[in-house]
Amino acid sequence: MGSDANPMFLRAIAAVLTVLIGSTVLLRYSYQPHAKMTWVDALYFSTETIATVGYGDFSFLSQPTWLRLFGIGLMFGGLITTAVLVAFIADLLISRRFAFSAGRRRARQLRNHVIVGLGSFGSRVAADLTAAGYEVVVIEIDENNRYLSTAAELGIPVIFGDATLPQTLEAAHVEHARAVTVLRHDDMVNIETGIVLREMLGPRVMPQVVRPDVPIVLRIYDHVLGSAVTDRFGFDTVRSTVELAAPWFIGAAMGLHVLGTFSVGQRYFMVGGMHVAPGSELDVLRMFELSTQTRVIVITREDAPVQRRPRRDARLRGGDTV
Repeated sequence: MGSDANPMFLRAIAAVLTVLIGSTVLLRYSYQPHAKMTWVDALYFSTETIATVGYGDFSFLSQPTWLRLFGIGLMFGGLITTAVLVAFIADLLISRRFAFSAGRRRARQLRNHVIVGLGSFGSRVAADLTAAGYEVVVIEIDENNRYLSTAAELGIPVIFGDATLPQTLEAAHVEHARAVTVLRHDDMVNIETGIVLREMLGPRVMPQVVRPDVPIVLRIYDHVLGSAVTDRFGFDTVRSTVELAAPWFIGAAMGLHVLGTFSVGQRYFMVGGMHVAPGSELDVLRMFELSTQTRVIVITREDAPVQRRPRRDARLRGGDTV
């Protein structure tokens, strides 16, 4: 909620409190006879004056002229500061309600879009998809998610709701989506969402819109669980970010310039580059002498064209980039 509030909201609260506290202190010591005015009485009288209620139990009628003039100023000042504070509160509530409904209205107009879950990983995926020119819709259950500002900056409509509920997915118009990425940090929530999506896009739930070809990408941390889900429910795209990251760290630890990681089925691979130093262990090494887990796909040399898919008997030379 704090990110949605007007920056002047806290100042308005401070102004109301300043007027209230200042009036309480002044009335406690200046109201005549002040011996009858306790701190609670002073706070009570200040509050009813600022609110312009005036129950008649206290009044400025018998007070000195300067205090009566102060009472007039207190009523006007309190009325203004209170009105400003109420306006900020109303603006906050209305803006949040508008944000809740605006995402659903914008999603109705989209076709061939990608549905993404929001989070540290999901916000990056949404940003990359938007940069690539794809329409994106975000589903988020937490109205205080810190990445909502990222979605707002990218102009991405947000559907607030539980992605495991069919009505939330219907609000995101899943039947018109080109793909759905389920990227929550909870494996079980992602699996449940994936199952609901498969049912919705099948003939039982939406017989008029059968789209079993819509890619459903599930993010599962646990590689073993991801493999089990793939085998049991037939998902084609279940990826473990941990497994994808592991080859990157291994390659970096080996001194490779890691270009990226990818997967084929449930196997994960890393693409990296390395400079062959003259006289090193790699110098004059033949392809078949490399580890069975390693494949050289390109060799570049200063005095020769790029060599793609080198033969098994090809040798590396000092100065090569592999």
